[in-house]
Amino acid sequence: MGGIYGTKYMEGISQQLPTPLKAGTAYQVSFDLAAPAKYDTLIMCGGSMAIYGSNKPDEQQELLWSSGPFSHEEWKRYVAVLKPTKDYNYIVLMPNLPGTCAGSRYTACLIDNLSPALTVIPDVSFRVQPTCSGKSTGNIKVIVNGGKPPFTFQWSHNNALVQDSIGNLSAGDYEVTVTSASGTSTKSMVRVNEYVVNVTTTLTPPSCYGNKNGIIEVKATDGLSPYKYSRDNGIQFQDHPVFEKLKAGNYSFLVNDRVGCEARSQAILSQPAPLEVEKVNVKDVSCSDTRDGRIQLNISGGTQPYSFSIDQVTWQTDNSFGQLDAGNYRLLIKDQHNCLTETISTIKRNIRECAVFVPTAFSPNGDGQNDLFRAKVHDDVHDYRLDVFTRWGQTVFSTNSPDGAWDGLFKGQQLPTATYVWVLLYTDSKQQARKQTGTVMLIR
Repeated sequence: MGGIYGTKYMEGISQQLPTPLKAGTAYQVSFDLAAPAKYDTLIMCGGSMAIYGSNKPDEQQELLWSSGPFSHEEWKRYVAVLKPTKDYNYIVLMPNLPGTCAGSRYTACLIDNLSPALTVIPDVSFRVQPTCSGKSTGNIKVIVNGGKPPFTFQWSHNNALVQDSIGNLSAGDYEVTVTSASGTSTKSMVRVNEYVVNVTTTLTPPSCYGNKNGIIEVKATDGLSPYKYSRDNGIQFQDHPVFEKLKAGNYSFLVNDRVGCEARSQAILSQPAPLEVEKVNVKDVSCSDTRDGRIQLNISGGTQPYSFSIDQVTWQTDNSFGQLDAGNYRLLIKDQHNCLTETISTIKRNIRECAVFVPTAFSPNGDGQNDLFRAKVHDDVHDYRLDVFTRWGQTVFSTNSPDGAWDGLFKGQQLPTATYVWVLLYTDSKQQARKQTGTVMLIR
């Protein structure tokens, strides 16, 4: 059969199918083609042929295959693969105008030896396992749908391989030809990618110095699960990624995925500094009739905040204990993670009269002798205030602390040798308001 295609003539042949073409299914048909030089008095510019799917015998609804332009006048064999997007009851075979004819507006085609049936081509997909970088651990499994079983397989990279799966593959492209029992075949290319296992660690340090309760979680990604984990360079492996009961130190981990792809990671597990009492400040009982002893603790290490106890029952965040009587005290300190330390302190009682004494002179010359003016408080006082004035009533020093002291300066300048007036107000341990006044000689 034959036909021409042009502006005036459009010839073709349609064939109703006993079984419609199904959308998404691939079919194979074969035939011989040749290009006539002329048709009657019309000069042909070349040959071409197209196959359409249609539900009407005289319409070209979907182009399923095209030969493109050809010029050979001898017969040549062609194999066309048709994969419609809709169901069709007809195929239409006819030339088409490729758009490359110069000086002629017609193309033609002669068709012979059309195959007696449209055979379903195997529809091939793959299940691919990638390969570990630098190794040959990949594999490919061919999955065939459609076509007539049994199927044969031929791999391009090793012609001896005829099975549906191959292994021990490095990264690259692999081509397989799948042939059905009906003789139809298809070639498909598939890529085996390579991967690298990545490892990260999450660290939970030991809660206290010297403890063995640290935790390291090793997280593996981008490989083929399940993973196995080792911290002794592969002597022993475990299935879960968490390592517990660890002390502080350096750790090395080896991770293997399902096909033996390895990854290594280093981790440093730190620990808090030892919880220690750096300094204990003790204030003894002031005089015979009071209970104003005090213990203040300076702590380092551990994990703040700290808590303190003097009776092993109640805890406070203040590092100072006051209103203590003379005696021995056992103090406990714990940090945020309940790390514990302790210290023993002794408070003594000063056997003397409960009173406040104020010196009459001082010499702030930096020799370490009487350089400061302060009251000697031998009592448990509160509401304390000491003010110092010049002879003209100007305030040059003021403090609300029994430990406050004047260094002879006023606004950063040394005051001259002179007599200064002071006024002291406080409430004593008997809860009596007291006022003392006097003078002090500043000697340069």
